[in-house]
Amino acid sequence: MPDLSLVTMLFIGVNLDFFVILLFLLQKYRFRDNFIGYELGMLIVFAISALAGQLIQTVIPTWAIGFLGLLPIYMGIKGENEDEDDQSKSASHRGIIAVLTMYLASCGADNIAVYVPVLATMTTTAILITMVYFIVLTAVSLTLASFFGQIPIIKRIFERWGSPLSRLIYILIGLFVMFDTGLIQFIINLF
Repeated sequence: MPDLSLVTMLFIGVNLDFFVILLFLLQKYRFRDNFIGYELGMLIVFAISALAGQLIQTVIPTWAIGFLGLLPIYMGIKGENEDEDDQSKSASHRGIIAVLTMYLASCGADNIAVYVPVLATMTTTAILITMVYFIVLTAVSLTLASFFGQIPIIKRIFERWGSPLSRLIYILIGLFVMFDTGLIQFIINLF
C-alpha cells in the first residue's frame, strides 16, 4: 500500500501550477473535454514514469523535451479562430487535444522527473493503487477549478480578459518549459 500522504503531496506539488491553467481552459472548453484531456495527460505521464522513466531519462536528454514548449507558444500566437457553427465533434476533439497538449507541455517533463524516483521504490500493486488514486485526484482538482471559475468576480475577469490572458499564459508556459528543461541554455551553448 502506498503512503497516501506522500502520494497526495506529490500530486498536489506537481499539478498546482496546472490548476491555474485549468481555470483558463475551463472557460474555453467544455468540462468534459477538460476532463478527458487532463485525465489522458496525467495517465500518459504516469505510465511513462512508471514503465519507462529511467529509460527515457537516459535516452532522451532533458533539454530535448524542451521542444514541447513550442506547442503552447504556437497555441498562444495562433489563438482560436473557431467558426460559430463549428461546435461538432471536431471542436470537442480540439478541446481535448488542447488540454492534453497543455498538460504534457507544461507538466510532462517536471512530473516525470518527480514521479520516477517515487514510483521506482513501489511494488506493482502500489503503483496501480497510486494510479487509481491519481485519477481520482485529477477529477477532484478539475471539479475544484470548475467551481472556482464560476465565482462571479473570477468569471467576470475571465469573460473580459480570459482570451488575451490565456494566450499570454500559453506563451509564458512554452517559454518556461524551454528554459526549465535547459533547451535555451543548450542552444546558447552551441554558439
